[in-house]
Amino acid sequence: MPIFNLFKYFSYNIQVILDKYFSENNSNRYLTLEEIRLRTGRPIILKHGNEEKILNYIVTIEDIIDTLTNICENSIYSYQNQICNGFITIRGGHRVRYYRKCYNRKQQNNKYKQYIEFKF
Repeated sequence: MPIFNLFKYFSYNIQVILDKYFSENNSNRYLTLEEIRLRTGRPIILKHGNEEKILNYIVTIEDIIDTLTNICENSIYSYQNQICNGFITIRGGHRVRYYRKCYNRKQQNNKYKQYIEFKF
């Protein structure tokens, strides 16, 4: 499955950023793409072999939720077992890793960071 077919799983904002990145570079960078990392409050990271490219866009919680909803075809409930295992397999055999980390600071409410990694 070509990489561009996978863009539909991302939130609209991330689709625009990825499309712009790959069209501006006029290269076959998408052929060496191995991983796309989305982490709340951090920039998008594209992994090409041993090289990582950091894009100038900070991922929001809305981006994570929209992307996860798209991956689960608007039915997170039907994917709950895969989510609990930490991976969701999408068409083409690509695996999406989803996880949350909890940070508890000074006995305040727990704060969660949301992460999604696409592996190709």
